[in-house]
Amino acid sequence: MSTVMGLKRNKSIQGLTALLNSLQRVISNRPEAVEGLYWLAIWSVDGSLENESFNDVLQRLVVPRILKDEGASLLWKLRNASPAARGGNQVNGHTPQHGGPCALAVRLRDVEMTWTSRALQRLALGRRDGDQPRVFGTEVRTYELVQRYEGQRGPKARGTCVVAVLLEPAPGQESDVDSWYRREHLAKIAATPVHIRTTRYRLRTGLVHGANDGGPTMLALHECVSAQVLLDYAIQHGHIVKETPWSKRVFENAQSVERTIWDVTGKYQQCDAKLDKLPPAVYANQAKVKSAKVLDFNATNNIRPVQTQANIIGGRFLHK
Repeated sequence: MSTVMGLKRNKSIQGLTALLNSLQRVISNRPEAVEGLYWLAIWSVDGSLENESFNDVLQRLVVPRILKDEGASLLWKLRNASPAARGGNQVNGHTPQHGGPCALAVRLRDVEMTWTSRALQRLALGRRDGDQPRVFGTEVRTYELVQRYEGQRGPKARGTCVVAVLLEPAPGQESDVDSWYRREHLAKIAATPVHIRTTRYRLRTGLVHGANDGGPTMLALHECVSAQVLLDYAIQHGHIVKETPWSKRVFENAQSVERTIWDVTGKYQQCDAKLDKLPPAVYANQAKVKSAKVLDFNATNNIRPVQTQANIIGGRFLHK
């Protein structure tokens, strides 16, 4: 009972905070709320949980807790396509390797609402409620929306693969990289049969205690039809997008570029939110999980690429 009352109280506080933020924006003539992204790399601390058990804990405990938050509108459960992906431990400074084996990407209605989200704040510290032992290791990054680009397949199209590209531009080159995305690169990707849409974000720091506020500041999430379609196209053409003088300059000058490929293994949303629907042929086994609508992939979906596939796609997605 105390837990339920605590959750209701927390939601009431968040609702009041959202109202006050809206009033403050009107009074101070501030811009409208900026959509955000909460990227949570998550893994079993001691490595003892099998994949099925780990996913079961995520679905029964972690996902519902996040979706009870007023600020969360949509959650993707992602599995790293690279077998080299590992969670953090004492040896590597608790930093996930190659992006970590699993991630939760949470779309936020207002990035500022992470301030009042108990669940998101706690997950950033890698712990659970109460005095229960630590089960998960986590690394969190928070972002604000920069651009959403719909491909040629239309807004109803859905993919089962996401290519995440983290890029840190050279000093003073942020505007040039942004222009490259808007004026050249996204149109070229959209012209391929693998692309569905791209969402671009900028790192937003200082919102969550315990978050990783370092690393690349630009994130592009390219939603693709499937890892297999991506692989086949890369093998056939030797690249996804041909190199241009502009793209060559961007990547030669960039301080860092990180690419990871993720299979989308589940999509969750709040029942009372008017959000995107998924075609039943792609997402099956729909079920209620407390206040969340759960849309999981069919267990027979077997598109996870092997090591060589991940290497081929990861190296060629942009222009190589």
